Amino acid sequence: MVYGGKPSTGCKNCRRRKIKCDEQRPACTQCTNTNRVCPGYAHLFDLVLRDQTESVSRKAQRKGKREPAAVKPTATAADTSNTALVAGLSGGQRPRRRLPPSSAHIASPANLGYYQALQHQLPKSFQDAPEDQAVNAFFQNYVLIPRHPYSRRGYLDCLLPLYQTTRHDSLLSLATTAIAMAVEGGSPSTAHYRQLSHSFFGKALVKTGRAIRDPIESVRDETLMAVLLLSFYEVCNPVSFSLVPGFMSRSLLHPLLASPKKTWHALSASKTARVLATADFKPISGVHDTGAVALVKHRGKENGKSELSSRLLLAVQTQVVDHCIQTAAPFSKTSADFDTLRPDAFENAASRLTSLSAPLSDFMAYANPILRNFQQFPSEEQLMSIVDYAGEVEARLSTWPDTVPSEWHWKTSHTFDSLPSHERKLFMWNHRADVYHDIWVASIWNSYRGTMLMIQYLTLQALGMLNPPPLSRFALRIVTAINRVQDIVDDICGCVPFNLGTKTFGGPSDRSEVRYPDDGINKPSSDYRRSAAGLGGWFMVEPLKIAGKAICLRDGQQDWILKQIERIQRIYTIKKPIEVPTNELPSPRCPGGR
Repeated sequence: MVYGGKPSTGCKNCRRRKIKCDEQRPACTQCTNTNRVCPGYAHLFDLVLRDQTESVSRKAQRKGKREPAAVKPTATAADTSNTALVAGLSGGQRPRRRLPPSSAHIASPANLGYYQALQHQLPKSFQDAPEDQAVNAFFQNYVLIPRHPYSRRGYLDCLLPLYQTTRHDSLLSLATTAIAMAVEGGSPSTAHYRQLSHSFFGKALVKTGRAIRDPIESVRDETLMAVLLLSFYEVCNPVSFSLVPGFMSRSLLHPLLASPKKTWHALSASKTARVLATADFKPISGVHDTGAVALVKHRGKENGKSELSSRLLLAVQTQVVDHCIQTAAPFSKTSADFDTLRPDAFENAASRLTSLSAPLSDFMAYANPILRNFQQFPSEEQLMSIVDYAGEVEARLSTWPDTVPSEWHWKTSHTFDSLPSHERKLFMWNHRADVYHDIWVASIWNSYRGTMLMIQYLTLQALGMLNPPPLSRFALRIVTAINRVQDIVDDICGCVPFNLGTKTFGGPSDRSEVRYPDDGINKPSSDYRRSAAGLGGWFMVEPLKIAGKAICLRDGQQDWILKQIERIQRIYTIKKPIEVPTNELPSPRCPGGR
């Protein structure tokens, strides 16, 4: 295949007319102005892999006809001997057509070895750009992984149909490249990808600001997906946007959050990208979650009727619920907006958990100000109201496990029992390794467990602040909560081998020497291994953080949990330490525990 230069991405009409195509969709401006039917655009991969041998051959023939005859080269010794040999064999007659001098020179035995060695030095294939390699690996290891249909409540499964129809320099393409390079930068061999991702992230921020001002772009699914990807980037590579005084003080989503009449300070795309790539970043959280909610309200119900739009709406709701729980902000203030926009028939086991977990944020918003008011000690009536409120939220959440599919329930594996004793202690807690349907089902179970743990924590803290000590009045309630905490933490620890296996380094790529537990019948599939290598550690960070701050743990369990968090940091080369918050509030003494 002959390389024919940079391919043209314009439509077929503009290429035939040899004019500039603006590549607007669904029809370019040139075809629209001349009342032509725009044939559309070829896929980027078809353009890159096109066969240009025939077209280049025709160009060479036309060029040969226009050029004058070449001067006959001086005959070399090899040419003379070749001519004499042919003349002698033909009896002095006119010699037949012989090989050109250059070909005869190459084919001679003295030079054949040189050209064979030169051929081995040529590359067998062209090397893709780093961003292309990262995007391909991101789709293979994170997006194109089979999963249970009832576990869909995120947005990554919506990315492929949107990415296939977008331009290579669009907002969605830049956001995808930024998160792909940030995630793939976890490997030691591609650690420089994370620094390169800042440039794409900065360009994506600039395009986000332009898109939300555009009345058409602001209601497209691609824009909402890009904002969700930027929030994913915050998790993988925390940054702050307070870089320049008066510029991007909150985020580029500010026009949707503030009054439209306010002025908006902006820089050029290249300058903004350069500032973002070289700035001293500080952690920030929830900015793009708030922007996603603003976009959802701006889009309205009329722009969310398709199945893809409904799934994106569910993903935004899940993000907001998780953020409200983490920040103890009441979800009820925004729930009315989602109830109005949500379609009638779109619910699965994962979305039900999101709906049942939402009241926890309201409970935390009510309980935290009372428990953390160090200026005025809470009254017994306030503390008992927290205990009763916790019982109501727990009773509602306890109904969820009965509604999940039967294949979602885990099984305990014994395949890790053959590991050496020191490895069993490192990779398993109490010789337990549970096997789930897939990595996303395990993540949803851990989300449920984390929610239940927070309820038990607040219950024990409220009981611990009662005066006199509540051991005599609420002994059964305290012991039940402690046992519940220990059982839930055991379940979270039992999920660690399924998510991490025996991996201790190497980044998000799968390694053949890493072992994963199985059910004793089927060996771990390649899809499961890729998803566990790429997402397993990220899915375990938050559950382990919640479990590590438990009031009552078994002997040695907290140290084991902290070692697993350190292992995740080492695998994904996370430079910033993952801090496990501690409970600073008084709690009842744990009988038989730490």
